[in-house]
Amino acid sequence: MDVSSFIAKRYLFSKKTLSIITVMSLICMLVVALVTMAMIVVLSAFNGIEKLIDSRYEYFDADLTVLPLTDKVILQDSLDCASLENLPGVASCARVIEERVFAEYDKSQRIVILKGVEEDFIARTGLDSMVFAGEAVLEMEGVPTALIGVGVQYDLNLRLFEQLHRPMQVSAVLRGRKLSQNPEAALNKKRLPVSGIFSINIDFDSDYVIAPIDFAADLLQYRDEYSALELRLEPHVDAEKAKKEIQAAVGGDYRVSSRADKHQLIYKTNRTEKWVTFLNMGFILLIATFNIIAALTLLINEKREDIRILIGMGATERTIRRIFFIEGAMINALGAVCGLLLGLLFVYLQQRFGIIRLEGGLVDFYPVEIHGWDVVAIFALVVFSGWISSIAPVRIFTRKYAAWIRKAGAAR
Repeated sequence: MDVSSFIAKRYLFSKKTLSIITVMSLICMLVVALVTMAMIVVLSAFNGIEKLIDSRYEYFDADLTVLPLTDKVILQDSLDCASLENLPGVASCARVIEERVFAEYDKSQRIVILKGVEEDFIARTGLDSMVFAGEAVLEMEGVPTALIGVGVQYDLNLRLFEQLHRPMQVSAVLRGRKLSQNPEAALNKKRLPVSGIFSINIDFDSDYVIAPIDFAADLLQYRDEYSALELRLEPHVDAEKAKKEIQAAVGGDYRVSSRADKHQLIYKTNRTEKWVTFLNMGFILLIATFNIIAALTLLINEKREDIRILIGMGATERTIRRIFFIEGAMINALGAVCGLLLGLLFVYLQQRFGIIRLEGGLVDFYPVEIHGWDVVAIFALVVFSGWISSIAPVRIFTRKYAAWIRKAGAAR
């Protein structure tokens, strides 16, 4: 440890006296620690919200979706799941038919999105955990059935217990027909009993009807065709990297879309709010670290006699400046480390025990998650703020006492 660091440490951790400067230094450390802790907690909350959103969308949207770029459908002869499942990182591939159709129940009518899925869709996505009424099945006694969102149920005034006798009816426009000429003849109508009702979020609850893919193909008159291919990736595979590799494999006739691409507005909104909050709290941190300026200014004035002695012993201007700069840096660093540890501890306790609860929310406890780069960004911001607040009073001191120091040095 050099002389500057040793003296700065003695000034900060003086055991003999508890002066106003020592108290101010402790207050500065406490303020920096609290603001740093708050930044860790707030950013982890935004991360938790994004993860919660992603987990809700996962019930419907695969990690990656292959869509036709020009045509409306994908022909089975041009691209099939077998070729995609052989690509690195792809765990499974499933065909999907998705189209807007007309739904009717009793005297209520509305447009819905019919999504035709394969047999293992429920098991693959975990959708059964989101079904709160009825059964999470797409077939009952050999008859195709549907799962519908709670919003669709509400709009159609659908009563689940009446489905055996009065099932929901869905209609789609026949290929090559026009509704304006003969609406009744242009529609292909089929009855589709509802087996269960799910609730995920408003985007899916208010529009979607899930049915077997064979039923959707029959209704829409698809023959060896489908709307998209949904790909599930293996754990810990980077979706953006896999997206580029699969895009290169399928060629320019298809577009590979990630879950974030399909819902980029909500993802971008959450991330924008996160970093705007980060900047706002950064300004608060910068203001908080200005307390260090006051503490160092008082310390410099109190230690004038010590400075005179150090100059007499041969200390240079640079040495004097380093003492007080290191003092401010130590105050800031200790506050930052304590704040980071307290923030990480709080996030851990929230994840483990759920300190903050959400009454009537999608989850019982407020979701939080730590990202390593967030911790790095916060620590860098705290260090930068501490550097600014430490160097300012030192520079002022240097200008004020520079002539005195040079004069004392010349006298020696």
